[in-house]
Amino acid sequence: MRKTTETSTGDEKADIVLKFQQLARDDLRQDNARDFICHTTDGDRIALIGSKTELITLELIDRINYQMPLPYVVAGFELNTKARPLDKLVQQVNVEHIYNSCNALEVQQLSLDPCYGSGISTQEVADATLLAAKWSPQPLPNGNMVLAFLNSYGSLELVTKKAQQPFWHYYEQHDISAIFRDELQPPFEVAPDKIDTFRRYQAFIDRSWITMFAWRSLESDNGNHVLVLGTAVGSLWTLSLSGDAQTVQAYRELHTLLDRICYMHVFEDLLLVGDISGQVHLYRFNENDEGGMELVKPLWLRPDQMALQQAVITRCDERKCYYIACCKGAHLLVWCMPQLPGGENWLETRFLVGGIKITGFSSIGNSSYVLGTARGPLYRIELQHKAAQLSVSKQLIEIDDVENFGAMGIFNSPHSNLLTLLFVRNKEYMLDNKLLRRELTVYVGKLSKDDSLAKLTELLSNNEPINRYKDLLSDVRLQIFNRHDMEKFIKFGSCESLVVGELVTLMQQQQLQLKYHVMDALQHVQQYQTKEYCEMEMKLLLSILTITHIRLRLQYLTGLTKLTPFQTKASQCQLQEMLRIKQQLEELLVKEQPINTTIKRFLDLIEVHFSAVQQKLGKPPKLDANQESKRCCISFVELLPELETHYCTLCGRQALMEQQLLLELYEPGSRLVCPYCHGAFIMELCDA
Repeated sequence: MRKTTETSTGDEKADIVLKFQQLARDDLRQDNARDFICHTTDGDRIALIGSKTELITLELIDRINYQMPLPYVVAGFELNTKARPLDKLVQQVNVEHIYNSCNALEVQQLSLDPCYGSGISTQEVADATLLAAKWSPQPLPNGNMVLAFLNSYGSLELVTKKAQQPFWHYYEQHDISAIFRDELQPPFEVAPDKIDTFRRYQAFIDRSWITMFAWRSLESDNGNHVLVLGTAVGSLWTLSLSGDAQTVQAYRELHTLLDRICYMHVFEDLLLVGDISGQVHLYRFNENDEGGMELVKPLWLRPDQMALQQAVITRCDERKCYYIACCKGAHLLVWCMPQLPGGENWLETRFLVGGIKITGFSSIGNSSYVLGTARGPLYRIELQHKAAQLSVSKQLIEIDDVENFGAMGIFNSPHSNLLTLLFVRNKEYMLDNKLLRRELTVYVGKLSKDDSLAKLTELLSNNEPINRYKDLLSDVRLQIFNRHDMEKFIKFGSCESLVVGELVTLMQQQQLQLKYHVMDALQHVQQYQTKEYCEMEMKLLLSILTITHIRLRLQYLTGLTKLTPFQTKASQCQLQEMLRIKQQLEELLVKEQPINTTIKRFLDLIEVHFSAVQQKLGKPPKLDANQESKRCCISFVELLPELETHYCTLCGRQALMEQQLLLELYEPGSRLVCPYCHGAFIMELCDA
């Protein structure tokens, strides 16, 4: 049983205007712009499919600098527009004989669709266009990211690249389209050379024609990849790939009542599927089912020839339900599904947005969305779920300088603090200008006034690198670069109000690491304070960060009954580093400056702690003033030249290659993170 409501609204509910706070803007080239030209898996990695010759991706960067127009690494890949895996099947059939026996409608379909008619065409077949490009939620064993893209001829290919790098490369070990066509398909009902009717020929081609795909996230961390494929006959295939994505370990097929599948969206264990006739079905992955999934509910059975454009599934734990929002034309269709079988009844509502059609859509909460229309306006949509009824309200979002633009894509960051909007000019304003026709404008900003710095302080964990909160970190840096709330950030980054006790804690270290990121961004801007002041603040902050890290490590080592050889060596090197910092800070006191009071207070604290630790661990060797060498940022042991480097992905500071030795300086179960910026470490071969 379900309850249905339908609402239609004009601008009378949109009189409360929300202001979009723009933080970054840039232009990209897309020569085949159309509705929903992009896709995102997790909110911080976006793939654009609006170009005929090039795949462009946007990856949220770990550490944006002042010169970068967008907080994204823009990576490109030149496409092979001639990839047509179905041609091998066409060559096995006497297409000319089938053409001569077709009726008028069949002749038209055979002639107009290049996938069917490439065997009889006397002209060059049109180049393929991109249908979808999606990132795998799982990396390869070497840490590289994987992206799959599908063209209009059913060619599904994989590309790979290192994180934060601007170039994709073919992953040639695995041709999924060829394996799907040649190895996974059962024998056809008749031999290919015996096919004599168009219907049989169409069925022979369509069963191997991949028309849409999606990646599935697995709860188990076994490193495997799962691809879900949709075909032109409406069947759904689940392919389990090995961790290196080189072999198909298992596969299942589910026959459905759908036509050619054109849309797929995965959320947790749910799969939303739409076909070209307009039908929409909801499935749930089920390992016990023969087909690998089961039908939950046919959400839309009317063949209205309006294919599903975009959809979002969210979970509301408070109400123990899922909200399924779908875009069809200018309508927003929303269903409420109980999480548990036998829960509350299904609810449904339909909402006429207007603006000809919806062209951009994203969730910004479990019951709120942002959508854009072909006529330009953006709206914030809010679901009201009260008294077993669903209703919808909208608010207009005001954005500067987009009067003659239409939205092509909307993306929300993982922590819902940054919104990325993609716009193209409306056709009537292009003035037949080739450059304008190929221009895609990207805006990055925010709707809410949430304090990302406070949120970052709350979420930051000891063993988790700050890289996983890159959208919050980018938000903080972008606000500083745009000179928003500068007084707040300058006050936060300053060391003058720093209180350091006799015992140091991990919370204090994390607070110092956040100060480091704020001061690093302020150094780029240097508007309200002089360059010398920022440099002095940064020197002092780095000294305090170093001493705080050393104190934490020595506090742990002095509590052990016996030290390993490496622990002994590292403790002596750390005591030496404390002496170096003490000397450097004393040199800073020569010049009269407001920060001297803080430096003196900190030097007194170093003296007390240094004397106490020295009694337990022994005197360190004397400093050699002439000896300048690279040192590990964790143990401060001297780094020797090697073919590989072990460094922080955010600030670039180097550490020893021997991770197990470094972990001896930490409590059991700890994970290595940078003591300065809380970034993750990575190993790479040195450049020649």
